[in-house]
Amino acid sequence: MKNLLQVTLILALAAGLTACKKNVKDDANADALANGTATEMVFEETTVTEGLPAQVSLGSVHFALDKANLTAEARKIVEANAQAIKAVGGNYSVVVEGNCDDRGTIAYNIALGEKRANEVKAYYVRLGIPAGKITTVSYGKEKPVCYEATTACWQENRRADTLLTAN
Repeated sequence: MKNLLQVTLILALAAGLTACKKNVKDDANADALANGTATEMVFEETTVTEGLPAQVSLGSVHFALDKANLTAEARKIVEANAQAIKAVGGNYSVVVEGNCDDRGTIAYNIALGEKRANEVKAYYVRLGIPAGKITTVSYGKEKPVCYEATTACWQENRRADTLLTAN
């Protein structure tokens, strides 16, 4: 649902930034146009879209408690993400965000989130994504997607998110 919302917002932003045709009338000719004695001159205005990069969140990889290794299911998600990244072409950047559940110390969760992000990055590199295009960041327990103190919620928060930015 989060991915769908982000993609929808990006598409809405892109649609809002697209250029529209605009009629531009010669001010000196405006009075004559009102009287019907002159011909209307219509120019098509070209708009240069500002360089707002489109950022998309790809599939999240989930981890077991206190683990940073990729399961077979997690590798499939990273492989699908790698295909989406390769489809963008050459001008992109990738950020892998490592996250943990809210149990444990801040220092432990930051270190574990970093291990998770680096594990995903290493697999992207093995799949042919240039290491120089991938950065990692660990948020530890600071960016939960679920706030309940349940096993299912903790599992959702033990993840690595991949953000793809087309530049």
